[in-house]
Order: sequence, then structure tokens, then C-alpha cells
Amino acid sequence: MVPWQPLRADDPTECGGFRLTHRLGQGGFGTVFLGFRSDIDEPAAVKIFSSQYASSHLWRQRFRREIELIKTMAGLHTAALLDSGGGDEPPWLATRYVHAPSLDRLVHQYGAFEVLPAWWLATGLGEALAEIHAKGILHRDLKPQNILVEQSGIKVIDFGISRFTTGAGITVEPRFFGSDQYCANEHLLDPRAATEKSDVFALGAVLVWVMTGRTPFQDVMHHERLAGAPPNLDRVPDQLYELVESCLAVHPDHRPTALTVFRTALDHLTDFAVPLASEAGLPLPVEIRDFVEQWAAEPVPVPEHVLATTGGGGATSDSGGADVGAGGGESKADPGPERRRSAKGIFGSDWVARWHDAADRRRDSYGR
Repeated sequence: MVPWQPLRADDPTECGGFRLTHRLGQGGFGTVFLGFRSDIDEPAAVKIFSSQYASSHLWRQRFRREIELIKTMAGLHTAALLDSGGGDEPPWLATRYVHAPSLDRLVHQYGAFEVLPAWWLATGLGEALAEIHAKGILHRDLKPQNILVEQSGIKVIDFGISRFTTGAGITVEPRFFGSDQYCANEHLLDPRAATEKSDVFALGAVLVWVMTGRTPFQDVMHHERLAGAPPNLDRVPDQLYELVESCLAVHPDHRPTALTVFRTALDHLTDFAVPLASEAGLPLPVEIRDFVEQWAAEPVPVPEHVLATTGGGGATSDSGGADVGAGGGESKADPGPERRRSAKGIFGSDWVARWHDAADRRRDSYGR
């Protein structure tokens, strides 16, 4: 179950004062490690960038500018930046470690989502992208592997290939980075053409995959994609068809904004009377809820020197070490078998009232 793997023989053991203890993953931009530092009382995901990018002066410019923007991010659905080394060799950044399984893992293990969980996911992803876009950042690689499901909601991670949407004087090399099954046409044709609407396209593609188990272009050749081939939405439930179709429009101007996706999905969730996050729990099948809870309960392997410095408990939390803006105190009581039958009966008699209060607060924060 655990996501961390032992370090390899050629892996570093220290970076920016962080002691690196395990591997968390590897991608096109570098390798991510589990790290600990005595002055930070929680685990970190330390991303060390590959030398092929770090050697580019232009890339380092973008990196330093991006860090300045990411510093301001501590939203409900994003992991906060802890520290960075843009001038180091190689450059690196450390974000709060999110101790939770990926959406990719959950769907592969438990199957496709039904309508209610899909609306919940659309709400969280719409809000996550709205948070990111409000800071002038594009994600550029939204996919199931970069979406983590905590007990308190979702987290969107890995901004390693994002670029700025504000400012001038920095251009992106004409190279494609990302997952082509979730990428918009304009992004595939020219990475410099990616916009906020390209992220919305990826959101729509993720929703198709999570509801059907297939990406919308799974059987489409690359050249057909570039020519504007339509997505396969045959198995998408009617309730979400219109939203998904609009997100996957070929022309970016025909797609909604992330904030519109959030508001649309939130309105549909109100019909179910289900919570967004920690106000009342996750509207997911019991087996998924149990798995997420078991994952969070798995102790993070904290080095002894960190335990000694923090007094023994500073590196973990009730939410698994990643509670950025998520709010605390969620009920972890087993809702019982009736949750499979009725959304309104899942969490008890006061659940509906709590959800409506939470939805009103969330709407007010963005303006009606």
C-alpha cells in the first residue's frame, strides 16, 4: 500500500538540508523523494530536477518566477511550498507531503465512479484549477496520477511542468510535456499555446476516464487527434454529458472556465446533499473510504533524528501529514451499509444541513 520505495544506490541522501529517505516517484522533469528537515515539523515531497532542464538559463528563469507564485498558494486542494533551491545544482523544491492514494490507484483497484462521486470530483477539480489559475499558473499535466484523495477531499499535485500565464519576456521551448490522452489539441500542437482552458480540457478527460475506465481518445490515432477528432463519450452518464462535452470542445473558447465547472458541479452536488470535503466526509463507496482511511493510518517512516528534534510527533498528523487548508475535525465514524443506497442517508440526519451550510460558505467565497 505504501507509496515510498527504498533509495537506489545512486540516489542522493540529502538536498537543501532535507534528509532523503525514500523514493516517491520519477517523471520527465526529475525525481521526487520523501524528505525530512529538523526545522520543518512535517514530511516533505522533495523534487530534484533533471540536469537536462537545470542547465538551461531560460528554464531557471521560469523556475524562479514560478516559485514566487507557488509561495502564495496554500489552497484547499493544493500542497503548500516548504522551501526551494532555484540557484542550487541541481535545482529542487519541497512541498508538503500528501499522504494519500492517487485517483489512478483508486479507480484501477475499485472500478469506475458513479454519478455522485463524479460530480464530487468535478467540483474539487474545478475548484483546484480555479485556485491555480487565480495565481497565474497553468498545471499543464492534470491526470489521475496527479490527483490524490485524502479523507478531507482531493489534492492536485505536481506543478513541475507548469508555466506562467502572467508576465512577459520568458518563452517556452516548443516541446510537449504532459500526458497526451489528457491534453488539449492546442497543447499537443504547440506547448506555447496552452492556456487555462487547456487545463479544463484535461479536467474533462479525467472525468471521462474516471466514469468509464477509458480515456476519451483511447482508440484515436495521434494524427487524428491533431486533425480535431471528437472524443468518445458513448459511456459517459447523461447527467454529466453536457459538462464533459463542453470541457472537451476542440476550440478553447468553447470550453467553460474552471470556476464555471466548479459552480456547475457544486449546484448538482447540492441536489444530492453531499459535502465537498471535511465538513461531512467523502461521497465515495465504503470500500474506497476505508482504503483512504487505512492509507492515512499507515505511519510515515520518520528518521530518528527528526523524531528527537520534534519531540516525537511533529512529522505526522491525523490527516496523514498533508492538511493544507483542508480543515480539520472531520467525522471518521462508519456511516453504515445504508450509504450504498441513499446519498441523504449516508451520514445521519444533520448531514444535509451541514452540507448546505458548507456549500453556501464555498459559494460566498467566490461570489455568487
